[in-house]
Amino acid sequence: MADKKLEKALYGPSMTEVALGAVLGLIVGVLAACVYLVFKPVSQVKELPKEVSRSVVYYIPGNEGGAKSKNWQAKQKQFLSNPTFSLSLVEEELNAWAATLAVPTAPPPPPPAKPGAKPAAAPADAPKPATDGIFNPGRPNFKVVDGKLQIGGKCLLNWYGLTYEITVVTTGTFKKSGDSVVYLPDTVYLGSCPVHLLPAVSGPLMSHLISRVKVPDEIHSAWAKLASITIEGTALKFVAQ
Repeated sequence: MADKKLEKALYGPSMTEVALGAVLGLIVGVLAACVYLVFKPVSQVKELPKEVSRSVVYYIPGNEGGAKSKNWQAKQKQFLSNPTFSLSLVEEELNAWAATLAVPTAPPPPPPAKPGAKPAAAPADAPKPATDGIFNPGRPNFKVVDGKLQIGGKCLLNWYGLTYEITVVTTGTFKKSGDSVVYLPDTVYLGSCPVHLLPAVSGPLMSHLISRVKVPDEIHSAWAKLASITIEGTALKFVAQ
């Protein structure tokens, strides 16, 4: 043991120790950078500025409301009732449908207690907030951008009751996987962090976020009948089997 200590004192750490220290330092640096970028807000704009900053993630939400959104309920009825259908939906119709989805909210702060009084206990039948996981996606917003579907929206991070709202923006296309049509993202931004640069993380994260969105069972049943979803111009075309 004394010989090893003397050898280290004379010659310094071994190459293995140096390499291990460098790898651990790199991992810590990457994790710190990811955490910083996750909490760095995106810039939500109506259109890109003339001078685009490479250090800023820009988010342009899809259009909502207007005359183009009026037919979404009739198309939803066709989607649910017709076993063999083909229909197209523009982003206004998709966002009108998304507006009907329930979204998680942060638990309201307790009312201030009177001096000397004990905090009131919550009723046993009080509804629990939907923030029962770390990632709680809110209402999605859809936009067709350059032949791909952009899905954006707020996501409520919940860490043992401490909540923080960030923006998630992803773009991608649809592909048949087994018996289902799935959304395959090309880019995924969690806050300003480009999660798509970490393929081992982006796939599971997107699957988790999609599974957390509360979609009615009848939508799931109709979705199982889809043969393909393609993007044609500014619309999504749904084709049943």
